[in-house]
Amino acid sequence: YSRLVVWLKIILPIAALGLLSTLFLLSHSVDPTETIPFAEIDLVERARDQGVTEAYIAGATERGDLISFAAATARPDPDSEQRMLAQQVKSWINLASGTFLRFRANSGILDESSDLANLAGKVLITSSIGYTIRTESLNSGMRSVWAETDGPIQADGPPGQLSAGKMTLRIDPETNDAHLIFTNGVKLIYDPKKNRD
Repeated sequence: YSRLVVWLKIILPIAALGLLSTLFLLSHSVDPTETIPFAEIDLVERARDQGVTEAYIAGATERGDLISFAAATARPDPDSEQRMLAQQVKSWINLASGTFLRFRANSGILDESSDLANLAGKVLITSSIGYTIRTESLNSGMRSVWAETDGPIQADGPPGQLSAGKMTLRIDPETNDAHLIFTNGVKLIYDPKKNRD
């Protein structure tokens, strides 16, 4: 047994050296001056479509409300130099009163010069006072606190489930408070359990 161990101590390192030497002898040399291969189509598309990823815009109103918009991608609108076409848009409105609203949408057209953001495609609105609102299209301010849906909404809130033809977010000029206003055929399914909680 001890003889076998002695021979293995000699044979195994020699075999390892032989394997390593064949790897180095058979390997191809790498030319560092060679260009890295890129897909030509991808480069052409990126050069043609100007834009940014993880775009972010933020500001504040005179009242102290904070408004911000973020998008996974944004690129200039070919029809207008002032507008940006954005995908996977998120917006935050942190009101000076301490409450907040969050908007999410599949896409959006952002026009800061006109104080207008048009969000479309499965728009989801959540608020710190407990409302979750779903609609297909929403117009919102980018420098001022206002928002308005283009069509009907479905919502869950503190009173229960409600639907309406339109929702508006406005600042009351007298009290300076923000209000969610539901109009055009409001239907409410009142849930007393939510009010007890």
